[in-house]
Amino acid sequence: MKLYFNVGYIVKAGENLELVIDGEGTAAHIHTMFYAENGLWKCEVDYFSRSISYQYRVVDERRNVLREEFVPHHLHFPHNYKEFVIFDEWNNKNFPENYLNNKILYNKLHTFVPEKAAILKKHTHLFRIEAPVYNPDWRVVLFGSTPSLGSWDYEKAIPLSQTDFGLWEVSVEIPENEMIQFKYCLYDTKEKRVIDVETGENRFTATNPMPDVLQIVSNHYFRFKGYQMYHDAGVAVPVFSLRSEEGFGVGEFADIKKLADWTKETHLGIIQILPINDTTANYSWTDSYPYAAVSVYALHPQYISIEKLDYSLPKDVVEEYHAEKEALNALDLIDYEKMIAGKWKYLQAVFTAEKDKIYKDRNFKKFIKDNENWLVPYAAFCVLRDKYKTPNFNNWKTHKKYIAGKISQFFTAKVKIMIFRCCMHGYSISFIFS
Repeated sequence: MKLYFNVGYIVKAGENLELVIDGEGTAAHIHTMFYAENGLWKCEVDYFSRSISYQYRVVDERRNVLREEFVPHHLHFPHNYKEFVIFDEWNNKNFPENYLNNKILYNKLHTFVPEKAAILKKHTHLFRIEAPVYNPDWRVVLFGSTPSLGSWDYEKAIPLSQTDFGLWEVSVEIPENEMIQFKYCLYDTKEKRVIDVETGENRFTATNPMPDVLQIVSNHYFRFKGYQMYHDAGVAVPVFSLRSEEGFGVGEFADIKKLADWTKETHLGIIQILPINDTTANYSWTDSYPYAAVSVYALHPQYISIEKLDYSLPKDVVEEYHAEKEALNALDLIDYEKMIAGKWKYLQAVFTAEKDKIYKDRNFKKFIKDNENWLVPYAAFCVLRDKYKTPNFNNWKTHKKYIAGKISQFFTAKVKIMIFRCCMHGYSISFIFS
């Protein structure tokens, strides 16, 4: 299969463009591009897969990377063609598709179902554009200068199919032998008309006189107007302030679900929370500052709900637990030091009583295996921090420098404490994603 890449990009003297194709688990394949004219760079590649992921980058004369694209390109090739001419655009970081196509906004359109774009053998061009459209009544359409593209007539605009979230495609036959100008538009399915045309100059592409070759016009940056961009209202709140009667004097992960229910009832679309990473340094009130994280992975154990653990509290501490819980919940403000001390006490009580079951728990074993790259060194850090009464590893008598082999031996020697630390973060994760 032949791929002919074309991308427009202006460089300085001594700079060149390279095409970097993802090796799908192996080393990337790097191809040097050559300059044609008018800022256009070209490259010919033999390729044997129907899907490809790649990026462009700028290098100097010594092949030092000066600039590279923020987000890779992804293409899927139809089976009824063996040669493809690809006209690309450099994928800039600030394009709307690169900050609006995220998990949060994807969930807003949870009913999205991918559509199929029919690509026939007679077609000469495949137009594709990444355009995150969040109004469910809007669709992307295309019109242009040639009769086959409607001769700039709104009534003859060609609808695109949303083949993936925020990705619109249409395959057409353009027999006219002339330079093609076109634009993308927004079509309202309720009003059954084009309601707006993207701003800026016309887009251009070349004719395709070659039989059995599909020309892919891969566009980025639908030029939205301000009112067409995603807008929503939401609430910003720290999790620790979501206090409820079920909590232990502080907001907990379980309370986020209640916040989500309230957000839905009040027709808000976004929840923003403060960082929830572990900040434990010395178990004092200064640890309550959410921006002093000691790990980018570990979550703060203050948010664990004791009553929602997989294992119940030992009967001999239940009465004491409820008394402390009632006293902490009656306070106007969070008593961080009493709260965190109490949580560790009861978490330790549960672990001590149920550790034999925990060691055998398949989900817990899988959690450790899947996260051991950060979980094992972090658990060791917690043990050493507590042992030497400081998070400053420069003041520790041992293990000032992380060495995996030595930490592994340490993990075995201190297995009960280490497993306990791992267990707490396993529960933290399970609360968030359950």
